[in-house]
Amino acid sequence: MPPRSTGFRIIGMTVAVCLFAIATPGGAQTKLERLHVGYSAQAGSLAPIWITQEAGIFKKHGLDVELLFIPGGPTAAAALLSGEVPITVVGGPAVVSSNLAGSDLVMIAGIVNRFAFQIVAVKPITSYQQLKGKRLGVNRFGASPDVAARFALKHMGIDPKDITILQLGEQSTRLTAMMAGQLEAAVFLPPITTMAQKQGMNVLLDLAELDAEFQITGLGSSQKFLTQRRGTAIKFMHAFVEGIHYFKTHRPESVKTIAKYMKINDMEAVRATYDYFAPKVVPQKPYPSLKGIKALIDLAANEKPELRSISPERFVNITILKEVDDTGFIDRLYR
Repeated sequence: MPPRSTGFRIIGMTVAVCLFAIATPGGAQTKLERLHVGYSAQAGSLAPIWITQEAGIFKKHGLDVELLFIPGGPTAAAALLSGEVPITVVGGPAVVSSNLAGSDLVMIAGIVNRFAFQIVAVKPITSYQQLKGKRLGVNRFGASPDVAARFALKHMGIDPKDITILQLGEQSTRLTAMMAGQLEAAVFLPPITTMAQKQGMNVLLDLAELDAEFQITGLGSSQKFLTQRRGTAIKFMHAFVEGIHYFKTHRPESVKTIAKYMKINDMEAVRATYDYFAPKVVPQKPYPSLKGIKALIDLAANEKPELRSISPERFVNITILKEVDDTGFIDRLYR
C-alpha cells in the first residue's frame, strides 16, 4: 500500500483495532492484528519503518500495519496522544516537549541518536558569517530540523536573532524555495542534500560530523499503550529490528523503497541517502540515547532552568526493546 497523507485529519479519526484472517497454504488461519503506525517526515532517516512495511516483515510477525504520514513532530505527538496512532516515528523534541507538558509519551527506540542534518546554502554563501541577516528554512518550529538549525547556529557562532528562521514544510518545498530565491539556506538530509548540491548549492555544515548525541528521530508511543497492549508492542518491536537488519543488508530493495516513499526519481541521490543512513547512522540495536535526550532537556532548560534536574529516563521506555534483545533475537539476525 502506498503511503497515505492524513495531515491534521488524523487527530479526529476513529480507529477500531480488529483482527482478520488470511488463508495460509496449509489451510490454517493466521490472524493479523490491525495497527496504525505513523511517520512524521519524508526523510531518509525514516527509511527503516518504510522498509519493514514493504518487505512484509510486519505481517511475518502477525501485524497488518497501515502507515500514515503525519507531517511534523508536534502533529505526530498529538496523534499519539489521541490514541488513534499508538506508535509513530517521530522527532525526539516533540516527545520530550509533550511529556514535559504532562503527557505520558515516551521514546521506545532510537533511529537517529545524533545530529544528522546538513545546513545547505545558496551558491554565493560559502561561510558561516554570510548567513547573518539571511533566511533559513525548517519544516516546523519545535520539530527536529528546527532544533538542529538552532544547534547549528550556536556552533557557527550566530545568534538566532541575527537570522530569519522560516517554517516551510517538507524538504522538497524548502529546496524549491531556495531555487526560487525565497531562501538563502535550509536544513536538509539526503537525498535532498545531494539534489541541492547538483544545483550548485553548498553544504556549510554537516552536523553528523560533530558526533553530538541528540535524540533526533525514534519510535514514540504512550505508556498507556505499552501497558495495555504490551504483546502488540513486542510483536511490533520484533518486526522493526528485523526491518533494520533488512535495511542494512538489502541495498537494492531499500533504495527502491526510499525512492517510492520520498517520491524521488533521482536514483543517484536516493543511493546517497541509503549510503548515509544504513551503514553509519541507524544502529543495529535501536536503543534511545539518554545523553541525546538529556541534550533536549538542557535545550528546554534555557528557558526554564528548573528542568535541568529532570532525569532523561523519564522520557524513555526501553522495556519492550530490551525484552526482544535479551532473547538474542537481534544478535541472531546479524550472524
